[in-house]
Amino acid sequence: MKTPTQIRALFDRLRPVAQARAERRTRVLEAIAWPRHVEDQFFARHARELPEVEYDVDREATDARIVELQGVLRAIDGDDPITEWARANLQSMIDANRLVRSMGTTEFHRISRDLYGGSRTRFHGAGERNIDLAEHLLERLRIHGWDEATDPEVEPVPAPAFAEELRQRIARDLPGLEVDVVVDETATAKVVAGMTRVRVRAGATFTPWEAEGLWHHEVETHVLTAQNGAAQVEVPFLRAGGPRTTRTQEGLAVFTELYHHTLTVKRMERLAVRVKLVDMAEGGADFLDLYRYLLERGSAARDAYLDAQRVCRGGRVEGGAPFTKDAAYLAGLLDVNAFLAVMVRGGFRDEIELLVAGRIALEDLHALVILRRMGVLQRPSHLPVWLRRWNTLLPEFAFASFLSDLSLDALYKRQRSLIEDAASVQGPTDAPPEMPPTMRAPPLRDDHDD
Repeated sequence: MKTPTQIRALFDRLRPVAQARAERRTRVLEAIAWPRHVEDQFFARHARELPEVEYDVDREATDARIVELQGVLRAIDGDDPITEWARANLQSMIDANRLVRSMGTTEFHRISRDLYGGSRTRFHGAGERNIDLAEHLLERLRIHGWDEATDPEVEPVPAPAFAEELRQRIARDLPGLEVDVVVDETATAKVVAGMTRVRVRAGATFTPWEAEGLWHHEVETHVLTAQNGAAQVEVPFLRAGGPRTTRTQEGLAVFTELYHHTLTVKRMERLAVRVKLVDMAEGGADFLDLYRYLLERGSAARDAYLDAQRVCRGGRVEGGAPFTKDAAYLAGLLDVNAFLAVMVRGGFRDEIELLVAGRIALEDLHALVILRRMGVLQRPSHLPVWLRRWNTLLPEFAFASFLSDLSLDALYKRQRSLIEDAASVQGPTDAPPEMPPTMRAPPLRDDHDD
């Protein structure tokens, strides 16, 4: 094991690399994003033709960057956890460049699947796959029968008001977190969060529970972990972990939605359906196949376009080579929840805090624990609400651990007659028929969740 002096010497060598990455790092999502005119043209052609997308990448500069990073990687000696962590971060930089370099090709999908997993990636060598989890959730979320009880209608919050709410809440709940919240005409998602800026899409609207979920997902997770990482002066890489950290970071963000009871049926369904879209595209479905599948499920036209483009961006609209990042959200949620179930039980509060010390993967925690004990890594500057409410975590996971051992089949049998009777109830027969989805682009307020 390296001494603290040796570790600091290693990080001194790597700090210029991390700084250069911060200044000219490869932003995968920005590089593969489709410009707005692609969407306008798609609907102008009545949504009957494949989108026409061109990717602009400086392959010569990208190749030079890859060679540079590979040289640094080869120069690192040792097989201890800290050194392995440093290598993994350098490899993640290389992989991000390789992914961007391969945009528009089948190679893009292969690299994407290696980085994020695919629809049929298995959980930790077990038999279950990402698509199995998605289909399980869609079945469990399916509504049976009809109920008179409904949610009251609420007035949606427009983008400027939501942006102002975020500014006020950041100042009140996370003082010291320096974030610029702007309304942006070019944002492709309702909310896009970087380390120091949150972009809210102009024209979007937000229900109260959606706004609450986005607060926990985007600000209390993505912004917070990035700024915590940037505050670690001695430890490079923590401000932006690259593609290798995506599964854990998105899983952590969805966990916060679930923990705070803001993960709605619609939101969970959307996360599961996106895994199915990845599966369809990996099987050869093209953009139009994905778009029409979403319309058949009841999505608005703009929602269907934006969800289909999430899967096709960077790859091939003709199918067979999708961007697989959307297969990582539910897989990451399972990872993070399982990790917390084990670690909360032992009361390992310091180790759990490291989850928000920066943009990390769960695999990094062994190295980070060592760095923390050596005094090289400091405690996170900002903690999310769920960690500040530490005493509520153990009771929740303790009860859930017993419930998971009960036989749901036996419980179902006890309530079978009630379930069958409730599922047979029919709604009013005079309800107006559902209108088919329009082929015209709806207004911006029908945008999609992140």
